[in-house]
Amino acid sequence: MTAGTDSLLARVAIDALIAEFAWRIDHGESTSVAELFTEDGWYGREDGGRSVGRDAIRNAYAARAARGERTARHIFTNLRLTVDGPDRAHGTCILLLFAADGAPPHPAVPQLVQDYEDVYRRVDGQWLFAQRGVRRLFVAEDFAPVLPLGAGQTGTTEAPR
Repeated sequence: MTAGTDSLLARVAIDALIAEFAWRIDHGESTSVAELFTEDGWYGREDGGRSVGRDAIRNAYAARAARGERTARHIFTNLRLTVDGPDRAHGTCILLLFAADGAPPHPAVPQLVQDYEDVYRRVDGQWLFAQRGVRRLFVAEDFAPVLPLGAGQTGTTEAPR
């Protein structure tokens, strides 16, 4: 295969990874989001809250799920990707979040717009998140953070999204 074909295949796989991340959260399978990260991967915010490793990411989503029923749609767009080699890439994308506690329907009010800065690594042929950092840009006045990234981890601070 050519370098162009390899880059295109990486882009398709990484775009599918981002879509799977959103689908799992939005469809009641958020505790399995950790499997989309490398064993040593991390998910964190610009203000310091960071969950490092699959167990910590799984625990953050379990705490979120324990709050009760939640309706959410994570809409990711504008993937900008650079393939750094056969097993490594980095990129950015934008999240538009609609979310509310309880069963639908809810008013269609955006809660959050944030940038994601990701590092991807291919492990055993599968692209995974190695790093997933987020930065808030727009926040609704009534926005209520629900994901406790970094909670209970040494060397991190808890700063919910």
